[in-house]
Amino acid sequence: MKKAFKIVCSLMMAITMIISVLVFTSAEDDDTLSVYVTSDIHYRPPDALTSIEETEYLPDPIFHHANTKGMLTYEADGIIDAFLKKVESSDAKYWLVAGDQSEDGFWEEHRTIAEKLEDFEQRTGKIVFTIPGNHDIRTRDSRDRLNLEDYLEIYKNLGYDMALEKHEGTASYTADLDPGYRLLAIDVCVYRDDKSQLPESLLNWTKAQLEQGKKDGKKMIAMVHYNVLPHFALESVAGSLLCTEDYRSFATLLADAGVKYVLTGHQHANDISSATTKKGNHIFDIETGSLITYPLAYRVINFSNKEVEIKTEYIDKIDTSLLPGGFTAGQLALINNDLKKYSFDYNRAGFQSYAYQLGELTKKLADALKVKEGTEAYKAVEDLIVILGDAIKMPLYDTKGTPAPDSVEELAKQAGIKLDKSEYRDILDLAGALYANHFAGDENLTIDSVDIKLLGQTINAVLVYAFSKLPVQAVNMLLKAAGIKGIELPFYEAALALGSKTINMRTPAKAFTKELVRSLGDGIFTDFSAPGDLNVTLEPYGSSWEINGYQPKTDTFSYALQIIWRVVKTCFNGMLRLIGLTMFT
Repeated sequence: MKKAFKIVCSLMMAITMIISVLVFTSAEDDDTLSVYVTSDIHYRPPDALTSIEETEYLPDPIFHHANTKGMLTYEADGIIDAFLKKVESSDAKYWLVAGDQSEDGFWEEHRTIAEKLEDFEQRTGKIVFTIPGNHDIRTRDSRDRLNLEDYLEIYKNLGYDMALEKHEGTASYTADLDPGYRLLAIDVCVYRDDKSQLPESLLNWTKAQLEQGKKDGKKMIAMVHYNVLPHFALESVAGSLLCTEDYRSFATLLADAGVKYVLTGHQHANDISSATTKKGNHIFDIETGSLITYPLAYRVINFSNKEVEIKTEYIDKIDTSLLPGGFTAGQLALINNDLKKYSFDYNRAGFQSYAYQLGELTKKLADALKVKEGTEAYKAVEDLIVILGDAIKMPLYDTKGTPAPDSVEELAKQAGIKLDKSEYRDILDLAGALYANHFAGDENLTIDSVDIKLLGQTINAVLVYAFSKLPVQAVNMLLKAAGIKGIELPFYEAALALGSKTINMRTPAKAFTKELVRSLGDGIFTDFSAPGDLNVTLEPYGSSWEINGYQPKTDTFSYALQIIWRVVKTCFNGMLRLIGLTMFT
């Protein structure tokens, strides 16, 4: 009897051990993690906003409150509430916020949004991880804005309470997610300026965390506000304003240490870029757009040992009772009937407001051209912006039939250009629609599409008009600042009638337009880098799948070769179009 009992016990123990091993092995084989990702909430509490009835950013009965960034600031509480409900009803345990929780870094903004996030955590049991963006710690303009210590105190329960290691001097930290995964949140912001930096102490700390993660057998997921890979061709030209400082070396460091996925924001677009290091390691920069900007998107990312599934989802309905007072019946009807269209039209209207904020545009253009304030070249930029401001307010097409140039279509005739027909009201309406397309992701417009051709025609026409009104010397300065060589206009302006001067200005205007549209087309109008931007299934940690499509290289030599190849390809295609052929597609 005792022997039989021992045999039964032994069998039971063996079965228990086998089941335990099977369960453990199954858990290891199905090492899953699901996270929600948002970025750039740019929150301003309702009591910090001017009453919506009093906003006059532009003369529009519905969208008079639209800002140049296209952010639905007045509608934000409704959008955030709808998003919280989506996360709460999901099986995901984590919500990762990739920076710019506030619009201007004021105490009231941070306290209010942090309180929302903490209440969400306490109510749902889910965990929120945050990191600052360039808007969050801004002490240069006002004593009422936070410094680093203030930020860490306000957000101490939103990621930092889970930290394994913290970096002294920035808001960087590491934290474990589900078993097998570790978050590496890297704060590269320059707090008193809108650019990024990678100081030696932060770089060394990052290397140490990567080594520790490898020792601990963790799959490392990075979160950085600034892009780690470029998402359009011109982005790298802006240096540390858009990408992380020395991003190619930084991306190489992360990828070769085992980081395959980096979650970023900053540019308010939904885009995914990939790159391969010299050692053959892949890295993906998953950029998530602003939650309160068209198309009101967020990411749901499911990690497993089989694949990484990236889904892009949208806020399509909000509770309008949460909005501040002052919205008209017409505005509320549009929000309730089609929120996506409302946010799209709001974004287009936001571009209209650029025509009424010329001072801001002057500085931005001067900075882009690396022109210093107080110089003659800066004065040329100022004069150009004033003239352009008048032109971009004009309707696109002539409806009055008057001889005076009061439409872009008439300016185009003077420049020897015929505008293609469209439904757009003016240049900024067209530009707003095109840029909203970039925000949405998976851009697929070609240089030969009607919208892009029309953009080129209108820019060319307006530049001919503007250059005709500027002194020749000023035009030459602008050409030089833009890096356009081989064109320098002679200084015999006094001998030129307006008509002949207009003809002379067609060449530099065409050169400007060609360079601008070509550059914008590489990533703004068409997708810049493989894979797709919105809903894709990618390789898991520990695997390396083939990536079809263009990828920017992380090492300098390969990067230079890619630039040369893209220039050669553009030149060949340009010549071949003349004889009706296409190559190197």
